[in-house]
Amino acid sequence: MEGVVLMRNKTLLALVALAAIVATACGGPAAQPSASTSPGASATTAQLSGNVRVSGWSSSPAEDKLVTDAIDAFMKANPNVKVTWEPIAKDYDTVLKTNIAAGTEADVFYVDINWVGSLMTTGKLMALDDLMSKAKVAKSDFVPTLIDAFSNGGKVYGLPKDFNTLGLVYNKDVFTKQGVKEPTNDWTWADLKQAAKDLTKNGVVGVSLPADAARFVPFLWMAGGDITAINNAAGTMATDYYTGFEAKDKTSKLPSELGMGWPGEALAKGKAAIAFEGGWLPAFLKSDYKDVKYGVVQLPKGPSSKSNLIFTVAYAMSAKTKNADAAFAVLNYLTGAENQRKVLQSGFALPTRQALASEITDPGSKEIFNGAAYGKPFNYGGANNGKINDAINKQLEAIITGKSTVKDGLDKMANDLKPLVTP
Repeated sequence: MEGVVLMRNKTLLALVALAAIVATACGGPAAQPSASTSPGASATTAQLSGNVRVSGWSSSPAEDKLVTDAIDAFMKANPNVKVTWEPIAKDYDTVLKTNIAAGTEADVFYVDINWVGSLMTTGKLMALDDLMSKAKVAKSDFVPTLIDAFSNGGKVYGLPKDFNTLGLVYNKDVFTKQGVKEPTNDWTWADLKQAAKDLTKNGVVGVSLPADAARFVPFLWMAGGDITAINNAAGTMATDYYTGFEAKDKTSKLPSELGMGWPGEALAKGKAAIAFEGGWLPAFLKSDYKDVKYGVVQLPKGPSSKSNLIFTVAYAMSAKTKNADAAFAVLNYLTGAENQRKVLQSGFALPTRQALASEITDPGSKEIFNGAAYGKPFNYGGANNGKINDAINKQLEAIITGKSTVKDGLDKMANDLKPLVTP
């Protein structure tokens, strides 16, 4: 699930797509839909007419079916509206931006938190506030950190359709075998560090920490740091802690050093006891490693605070759409309680509507959902997010593998980030 997960590694994207087919990340909500989330709620059925094109990426047949089933349900309730699903198989953001430049984009389309910023600030997306008001859809209906991620200048430009955060996922069997108590939501950095030492034996490492900004940056925030001054005291503390599991303590190994494609695979095969991943890892385990007993708790508290990353995708509307009422009615249904209920019952994703939070019954999914309360969106670099992540990843790997010291690596990182970030 490319938009929710936002994995940087193509192997992970494939695994997430597979996991989406069989994921059981959360329980299905049971509350009845309000009028504002029924098909065509933003206008009466008689008023709605015309054609609406909807576009998103295609990561799996299961995801496509969820979308097409929802579109069919909408059209059944609104027979005068013809909705066409136009999935983009690869390079979605590049294709979308090319279509926008050419004026051929769909009326409604996915926008990813990783790159939506430039679209919101350049007039490419329609502000949804007036349409939301007409349909009685409020910002407060959604998890605040999620809808705020698709807002700019006091205007809403997208309604979030699903999301993920990171959890501390652990292999229960490894903890039992190594004689270590299972983690809790009260864990601190010190608890994680000690557990990793206790778990590292008999060919197993305590944790597999990748050279990945999407895992490191929450630890940077936990220390009170920020990418705008990454080589200050807080940045040094976070980097020394994160890279020190392997560089100093030898309690972590990069997935590749374990012969694995990603940390989740290392956990599944009993090579690592802990991995920091989202709901895609439990889904992967339930699909391919059904015998693995696992648990999920929240990320450990750092010296400054708790923190997390939010991976999320929204439906947005083209600023050029010629059928705004019908287009918003489709968007509203796709992100509404009725459709989110169906998505949740399929086990595909976590809900973005606050009213559905109480319906999540899986303990691990609850922890991942709760991470949104103290997390920050995966767009800390704005339009330069990709370049920033690449710069961080390069130096993290150099430090982890002993090719650079923390100080030298951070100084190089800060130099590379300087033209990309705004203090």
